[in-house]
Amino acid sequence: MGAFQKVNVRFLCLLTLLFVFGLARARAAAESTAEFDQANKFYEQGKFPEAAAVYEALARSEPARANVWFNLGNAAYKAGELGRAIAAYRVAERLAPRDSALRANLQFVRGKVYGDDRSRVPLWKSAIRLATFNEWTALTAILLWGFFAVLACGEVTRRKYPKTVLLLLLFTVSSGVALTAAVRDQFTSHEAVVTAREVTVRFGPLDESQPAFQLRDGAEVIVSAMKSDWLQVSDAEKRSGWMRRSEARVLTGVLTPGSVEP
Repeated sequence: MGAFQKVNVRFLCLLTLLFVFGLARARAAAESTAEFDQANKFYEQGKFPEAAAVYEALARSEPARANVWFNLGNAAYKAGELGRAIAAYRVAERLAPRDSALRANLQFVRGKVYGDDRSRVPLWKSAIRLATFNEWTALTAILLWGFFAVLACGEVTRRKYPKTVLLLLLFTVSSGVALTAAVRDQFTSHEAVVTAREVTVRFGPLDESQPAFQLRDGAEVIVSAMKSDWLQVSDAEKRSGWMRRSEARVLTGVLTPGSVEP
């Protein structure tokens, strides 16, 4: 077989692989659309638990689709599962942070848990969550390059731009602080949402440990440690203790099929 024939064979093999891969992608997309339509149909029929189950399966296979997480939150709320709804909205918020309908629904369900006053998120978190992590990264990089570009321009033209440099420096530092806060909020800290009707938080990670306080469905807590089937958590009132892992959804920082643990 000549060199030309070998090239042709390799080219045909490559085309075959691309064709098979394209067919697989098309089939997966068709199945995804069918599942989404089925979930929508369940929702319209008032079969909210069934709709939530299909939305959740789809969200775990395609975790970067904000509309699926949003619909899951709606279906879970209609099914009376406040914690499951908040967990889904929280993931959707990371993907579409400025979606007004999403933010309104999230705040509405939070208000159902404890009331409007106690459901408010700290101001710094609300500000940070107006943009995605990638958006904060891009903004910081652009401002930093702009700052150095102005300095370089000043060196070339022998002119000073003190106000522009100062303004860019201020914006760059502010954006960098926001980026650091976004990393802390989305990656280095773990949060969980209670999904059981009522949870007894205990002083230790044992069923025999003394009760510390109660949490209700939808309560959002900070996870500080994990031990076997237990989570060490603290709530908005700075109370801390241990609860069963099965009674909450743990939110992780990376948008993968494990963004919300079962």
